[in-house]
Amino acid sequence: MRSGNMPKSLYQNWQFAVEVNGFDVALFKKGQEPKTEFEEVAFAPAGSMFDQKVAGRVKFEDITLEKGILQDGSDEAAREWIKKQVDVNAVVGGLPNDYMRDIDLVRYDRTGNETRRWTLHGAWIKVLEYDELEGANTDNTIEKLSICFQYWT
Repeated sequence: MRSGNMPKSLYQNWQFAVEVNGFDVALFKKGQEPKTEFEEVAFAPAGSMFDQKVAGRVKFEDITLEKGILQDGSDEAAREWIKKQVDVNAVVGGLPNDYMRDIDLVRYDRTGNETRRWTLHGAWIKVLEYDELEGANTDNTIEKLSICFQYWT
């Protein structure tokens, strides 16, 4: 006997996209969805025999994105983004809002329909890192970006 309920589909890891303003061609192969954590605050109200716990400050952990680097040099978006941050920090022009961007992490179902979107607001590159050079390795070179952001919606 059938109950009439159809099985629910689960998200699959490979069905995603990363949209970053300024990245025209970005071969993102790996990323993370945001992690949110609240500090725990405990207090003892008068007359209580035990502490009361409530949510405290919220923290958003950095995310790491990984992407392939194009040989023809057309993919310089991360380096340009870093240069903008350096200019602001060196006080040669601009404010933090000039390098902070919004990043969208998008999930898709098997047919390509968007099912979830995270927007990371006020994002900037905290770490820009490349794979090690190795003479016996023929893998594609990967650029890793650790992204810090203010909050997500």
